[in-house]
Amino acid sequence: MSGPLTERRVSPTPQATAQAAAHALVQAAREAVTARGAFHVALSGGSTPKLMYAELRGLPGVPWEATHVYFSDERPVGPDSPDSNYRLAHEELLRHVPVPQEQVHRMQGEVRPLEQAARAYAQALPAQLDVVLLGMGDDGHTASLFPGTDALNAGGRVAANRVPKLDTERLTFTFPEINAARQRWLLVTGAGKAGVLAEVQRGEGNHPVAGVTGPVWFLDEAAAAQLG
Repeated sequence: MSGPLTERRVSPTPQATAQAAAHALVQAAREAVTARGAFHVALSGGSTPKLMYAELRGLPGVPWEATHVYFSDERPVGPDSPDSNYRLAHEELLRHVPVPQEQVHRMQGEVRPLEQAARAYAQALPAQLDVVLLGMGDDGHTASLFPGTDALNAGGRVAANRVPKLDTERLTFTFPEINAARQRWLLVTGAGKAGVLAEVQRGEGNHPVAGVTGPVWFLDEAAAAQLG
């Protein structure tokens, strides 16, 4: 479990949090390419990752040609939808940097049944991801692992997860896949997240994010305000 949020990096603002995460990702990419010849990263949707992507595209020395991009979850839409996590990453980052197109692996949220897309994506994943980027919702969900949903207990690598409260279905990494990555990063900002983070630290509540093992937390001061 996440425990007391021991490995956390707190910055003054969401923008500063995004900058810290962007610089850390550059370092992780360089280290992975030096050690193994490639960098395998799973991106996330959300407001803080969006800020991070804008930071990343301006940083020098990123080994983009050796970077392979994946996604930790996706909505049941095609790549041109404004709700698509892939589209967010494409518009804010990928179209601005020289990642070879064949090294960008999107989840096919438009495929039906969605279970078929989940099986296909599991086959497209590398043996082990270097970094999985994640966010956290106000309800404590991460990726598309929402409270009370079946995929919280799913095996395998990718699941099609029914989310009744949103009346939708999502593609998502499973906890086994998230926790098998070399590093798991949670980017969380805003006062609206402070209460949930404090409960996670105390081991209270039923927050899916607590199922991420040993993450690095990139927080702003507002999100971290209630932590001990």
